[in-house]
Amino acid sequence: MILMKTFRSLLPAAVACLLPLASNTHASPGEDDVSGGKTLAPYFVILGSGGGGDEEGESESLPLKKTDAKVRISGIIAEVELRQVYRNTGNRVLEAIYVFPGSTKSAVHGLQMEIGDRKIEAEIAEKKAAKQKYEVAKASGQTAALLEQERPNVFQMSVGHILPGDDVSVTLRYTELLTPTDRVYEFVFPTVVGPRYSNRSVPAGKETGDAWVANPFLKPGTEREASFDISVELAAGMPVKEVTCDTHPVRVAYEGADRVRIGLESSAGFSGDRDFVLRYRLAGNRIESGLLLHEDTERKENFFLLTVQPPNRVTPADVPGREYVFVVDVSGSMRGFPLDITKRLMSDLIRGLRPDDRFNVLTFASGSRLLSDQSVPATAANVEWAIAFLDGERGGGGTELTVALERALDLPTEDGVSRTMVLVTDGYVDFERATFQLVRERLNEANLFPLGIGSSVNRFLIEGLARAGQGEPFIVLDPASAPAAADRLREMVASPVMTDVTIDFGKGFDVYDVEPTAVPDLLADRPLVVHGKYRGKPSGEIVVTGISGSETRKLTLPVEPAEGAAQLALPYLWARQRIASLADDFEMSKDDETRREVTTLGLTYHLLTRFTSFVAIDAEVRPAEKGAGKQTTHQPSPLPQGTPVSAVGGGTIPEPTSILLLLTGMGSMIWQGLRRRRGAKAN
Repeated sequence: MILMKTFRSLLPAAVACLLPLASNTHASPGEDDVSGGKTLAPYFVILGSGGGGDEEGESESLPLKKTDAKVRISGIIAEVELRQVYRNTGNRVLEAIYVFPGSTKSAVHGLQMEIGDRKIEAEIAEKKAAKQKYEVAKASGQTAALLEQERPNVFQMSVGHILPGDDVSVTLRYTELLTPTDRVYEFVFPTVVGPRYSNRSVPAGKETGDAWVANPFLKPGTEREASFDISVELAAGMPVKEVTCDTHPVRVAYEGADRVRIGLESSAGFSGDRDFVLRYRLAGNRIESGLLLHEDTERKENFFLLTVQPPNRVTPADVPGREYVFVVDVSGSMRGFPLDITKRLMSDLIRGLRPDDRFNVLTFASGSRLLSDQSVPATAANVEWAIAFLDGERGGGGTELTVALERALDLPTEDGVSRTMVLVTDGYVDFERATFQLVRERLNEANLFPLGIGSSVNRFLIEGLARAGQGEPFIVLDPASAPAAADRLREMVASPVMTDVTIDFGKGFDVYDVEPTAVPDLLADRPLVVHGKYRGKPSGEIVVTGISGSETRKLTLPVEPAEGAAQLALPYLWARQRIASLADDFEMSKDDETRREVTTLGLTYHLLTRFTSFVAIDAEVRPAEKGAGKQTTHQPSPLPQGTPVSAVGGGTIPEPTSILLLLTGMGSMIWQGLRRRRGAKAN
């Protein structure tokens, strides 16, 4: 009797667990995405009909016929034109909805729609207003296109009121900055959004960016109607040493020492199911370094982009004194596997320090503990002391990350010593907006490299901290991946070339709105990149000063006006950098002020953001013929290359594995309920 009552009382919760499984396929690991601190796992679904059209029956032919990308790389700036051609070969008026990926670094600044010989340039508008204009145009018999940002790297294109026989072309334009790693430049053109699912229920009237998660995917073996092509014009500005593309078979034609054309081999077949990755290296392993300027007459603002190249070779004499502060999360959520791995990883990192390095350890939960009031040399005795200090932690309490970071930054410093902070956490923190701001404002006091540990790391927070701290994010999901992460982290932070870096723009170069707000150390494998604006006529010289080894070094760059196609991208790149920082803040504290600032930047600089969209409307009204009917079709994407057939689901019945997991969970819930009731009776 007790068992039956318990079962009845727990049945609603069990049914709630069943509902996501009944409507979605199973989740499989990999391709995790993070939004608002929640993970979205892969989700595949095949739609068999029109995907919500006005009439019953089979869907019309899929409207997307062709995807062409033209890429022009000038120096370190890539300008991309993505053209998609839709063709309605059926008998109904169609609306095509297509989800496609983009680079997280891209600044989307233009959209053009073409119908026959008519070209319509899209306007930028607030997201809700753009959507409303699009819907009104459709209802009025006007062809319209709407481009929305679902994630910083996921976009949704809607093209409405496509009449039978129509050819509609939509061209998207974006730009991005190419920053080399280990002196290799890399351009990535994503082709497929890894499908996701979300079992979050959204209350009526609430905004959500998750509508795209149910985008359909073509079953393996399905004939693809849409073609894919990409071409690249590379004008490096310096002699190019080599060009490689491991993802696609390509033709590489050198048209000069610094000019290269790259195109897909015609015999390659369809290759739009994987990212296109192009890498190139300059002669002498050089890195583009210098100053780009642009006078924006439309907005009456001037923009600059400064890049500073580290030395070609780093010798021990070039490396300044090094100090490492390890900030370790020992809160309750780290107890067990994450903390065990953390101890082993920290032991490995600390034992790998040079004897003349200095280091300190700060552990934090609700409060914090310091190994020493000031950093100590990495002698054998001090290393063993630190390892014993960490071994004594058991995990428990809350997570006061902001206070811990502030205490670590307040540790006394030495001139000429490069301080690197390594933060180890699972990311389950109650972030305040002030945390990102704290890291940005005090960046010149320490570079920050966050390391996430745990089976479900909060990647958004780890990556957001890396952006704020001008470091790199590292993730350790299991014990097997810990050594490789430790080696990569050690290699990244082992060779600071210049520390205590300052930039003097001089009296003749009046700069403002500089990003980042503080200057990080110059590392051997990563150039220094600074965006900003300036007033008046530029003149004079820029002096970059820092300590390298035991001496102060200066790098002088002349301030010379320069114009060209690449410089036209500077306003977009500056605004994109500012928006990225604000977006991190907004995720932590969804305040109206940040929303307004991002919206204003999007409208002012004609950029796609989470709060602004592009909408293009044909002025010509073309009513549908009587009886033509209407239908909305969600354009399927190709299944990402290498994804097994078993990952593709469909239908409304859970798979046997899902049912087994569900029943196991129900049994566990019932057993826990019995234990609680017995405990209650005993009390």
